[in-house]
Amino acid sequence: MKITIIAALTALVLAGCATTSDVPSYRQMLVVGDALTACAPDASLGWPNDWGMAATAREKDFAHRLHTALREASPELELATDSIMYQDEMTGWVHLLPCRADLVVIQLGENYKGGISLEEYGEAYGQMIDELREGSPKTVVCLGPWENVQLEEVIAEAAAAHGAKFVSLRAIHADPANRAASEGKFPKIGGMPGDRGMEKIAEAVLKSLGK
Repeated sequence: MKITIIAALTALVLAGCATTSDVPSYRQMLVVGDALTACAPDASLGWPNDWGMAATAREKDFAHRLHTALREASPELELATDSIMYQDEMTGWVHLLPCRADLVVIQLGENYKGGISLEEYGEAYGQMIDELREGSPKTVVCLGPWENVQLEEVIAEAAAAHGAKFVSLRAIHADPANRAASEGKFPKIGGMPGDRGMEKIAEAVLKSLGK
């Protein structure tokens, strides 16, 4: 009788663990970004790669670190990275539609130079969130700017107004150890997140997802 009771209690505990897990599960992840997400080789900047600037390897940029971490719960998770056509005007994402990813991470803002007003930028950003979400339930995470701090509040407000999560990068950027210069890599782009910075960004996104 005791063995039966213990077995039953054990089953209940295990069942509870299985149903209360906070590890997210996804099928497809899309990261829409600028150079922090993926950047073509640029000899003038001493950048010979095509992944997130300035990570020293593809698997060390934030998108691929995030993908690796999420695959613990979602082994079949697919990753795609892309961008929009006109980042200064915050337009040109029709090629991303219809979006079939159930996890979308938006990392944009570094190439905004005032092509439209901040108010217009926020409106366009919110429209993009809505159009990427259209057709199926999905999680959208919006990253704040790395250096272009004028967009911090704009992106945060757009995310809140359109049901997306917001992750600020201000604290990560503030620590010099998170920049490529501290690692002695890519001197012409030393202000970009290095391997440590990329890791911190991926960790911040994971935290926003509840992991």
